[in-house]
Amino acid sequence: MPFTVADYILKRLRQHQVDTLFGVPAAYGAALFDAVGAHDIRPVVTTTDLEAGYAADGYARTKGLGVVSVANGVGVLSMINAIAGAYVERSPVVIVNGGPNAANLTNLKELDVLFSHSLGRPDGDLSAYRLVTASAARAERAADVPALVDDAISTAIRKKRPVYLEINRAIWTDDCTPPAGAPPVANPAAGTEEQLATTIVELIRSAAQPVLLAGLEIHRYGLADTMADLITKLGIRWSAQVPAKSVLSEEDDGWVGIFAPPSSVPAAVQQADLIVMLGCVFPSSYASFIRNRADDIVTAYDGKVKIKNGMKQDADIVALMTALVAEAAKQAPQPIPAAVDPVPPPATGPLTYSQVFDRVGATLDDSWLAIPDTFLGGASAANLPVKGRDGYLSGAVWASIGHSVAAAVGASFGSRRRPLVICGDGGFQTTAQALSTFAHYCRNAVVLVIDNGIFGLEQYIIDSDYYDDPNAEPKPYVVLNPWDFARFAQGMGVRDTRSVDTAAELDRALAEAKESAAPSLIVAKVSPRSLPAQLP
Repeated sequence: MPFTVADYILKRLRQHQVDTLFGVPAAYGAALFDAVGAHDIRPVVTTTDLEAGYAADGYARTKGLGVVSVANGVGVLSMINAIAGAYVERSPVVIVNGGPNAANLTNLKELDVLFSHSLGRPDGDLSAYRLVTASAARAERAADVPALVDDAISTAIRKKRPVYLEINRAIWTDDCTPPAGAPPVANPAAGTEEQLATTIVELIRSAAQPVLLAGLEIHRYGLADTMADLITKLGIRWSAQVPAKSVLSEEDDGWVGIFAPPSSVPAAVQQADLIVMLGCVFPSSYASFIRNRADDIVTAYDGKVKIKNGMKQDADIVALMTALVAEAAKQAPQPIPAAVDPVPPPATGPLTYSQVFDRVGATLDDSWLAIPDTFLGGASAANLPVKGRDGYLSGAVWASIGHSVAAAVGASFGSRRRPLVICGDGGFQTTAQALSTFAHYCRNAVVLVIDNGIFGLEQYIIDSDYYDDPNAEPKPYVVLNPWDFARFAQGMGVRDTRSVDTAAELDRALAEAKESAAPSLIVAKVSPRSLPAQLP
C-alpha cells in the first residue's frame, strides 16, 4: 500500500504515544480520519468544535501531546478559544486541518469566488492561529509535509504550546516519504544554568524561611521527580500555583498549601524571605502579591530566570532544574516539616456551597482526577485535598467557563484516573453537550453541577452585597434559565443521574457514582446566596 501524507502525520504522532484524534470531521480533512485505523489511533468525534479543542487540550495535559482536526474556517475559528487557553497554559496540542487547494486559491484571487468556509482571505485560518500557537504553517505539496510536520511536533513538545498545520486538501492521499530518524524534542541549554543554580541555591541556604513554588512548567516538562529531589536535598518547604496543583503529592513532607492569592496564601509563603518560583504562569490575581514581594522572589519561567529585581537571563528550565539538584546535593539537607493534612468536617444539614467541597474532599482518593471549572467555587476547589500526583486539572489561568466538562472528555482518554468534574450551572450550560460524547464512547466521567440558578462568580465580582442582603435582587443578566439537568443528561445518553440538596445525600451520590462504571451526573442544589469558604 502507498504511504501517504495522512500516514506520515499519524505515524509521527503515534511515535509520541498519541492514540486519540479528537475532532469534528469535515470534507477538507476527512482523509485524516479515514487513515487512523492503520496507525492504532482512535477517532473521537465530539459534539462541537469547541469541545474538540478542549478535549484535545485535556488529553495533552494528561498524556503529553494531543491532536485535533475540525473544519476549516467555521471549525477552527469556533475552536480558537480552546486553543488560546492551551497556548497560555502550556498545553501541546497539534491542530491538523485540511485547507484550500490550488484551484480554491486561484478562484479566490482571480474570480473573487470564496472556497468553502472562507473569510475571503487566502490565509485566514493561518493568520488567526498565529496568534494562539507557537507555529502555524501550510503544506502545499506532499514533498513539504515531512519537514513541516516534524517541525510542528518538535515545536509543540519543546515549547509546550499548540501548533497549527494546514494541509492542502488535494494532497492527503499523495505519496509521501516515510519518517526517518526523530526530530529534536528537547530545548538546548543556554549555558547559564550552572551559574544561576549556584546563585539561587546560595540565596536559599542563606534565607531564614525560604519556600519553593511549583509551577505548571514543572508538570509539562516532566520535572516532578526532579522537583521532589530538589525539595529533599534542600530540606525546604514548598507550595504550588493552582494549575500545578498535585504535580507532586500534597501528602509529601514540606507541603504548606496551595498558593492562590488573594484567597489562599499559606503562612509559610506570606512569611518567606525568599520565594523561588519554578515554571509558574500567573493570572492577574497574583499581580499585587508579586509586585509587593519583588525583592524576595526568584522566577524561572518561559526560558528566562529573574533573580529579585535583576535582569532576565536565558535559561532552559530542564537544564536549570538538573543544575539546582546538583548544587543542592553539595550540602546535607535540613529536615523538612510534615505536610499539612486537612481533615474535612462531617456531613450534616442542608447542602451549602462550602459543604460541596467538604464532601468532595472527603471522597477524593488516588482514583479521581478533579477537574474544576472557572466558577464561584474555584478557590475552594484549589484547596481540595487531592491525593497523589497528577490528580488535578484546571484552566485557572485562561479561566474560560465550560472548559472542565469538555476537557474531561480528553482527560478520560489520557489519564489513568477517573475524571470528577466540578462546575457551576452556568459553566455547565456552555459545554453540556459533552455528556453525549461521554455516553457515546462509554467514558466513566462524573460531572458534579452546583445548581444555584445564577452566574455566581459574575454576581460576586459585580455586586457582592447581594450575598449578604436577603432583599437584594441579583443582576438580571446573571440569572440563568433553569434546566432540568437530569432530563437533559438522559437525553444525551447519560442515564446515571442524581439530584441532591443535603450533605449526606451528596456523600451517597458520590459513593454510588464511584461504584458505577457509567458516566454520571450529580446535581447539587444550593441557595443562590450560598458562598464557598474561599473566595477570589
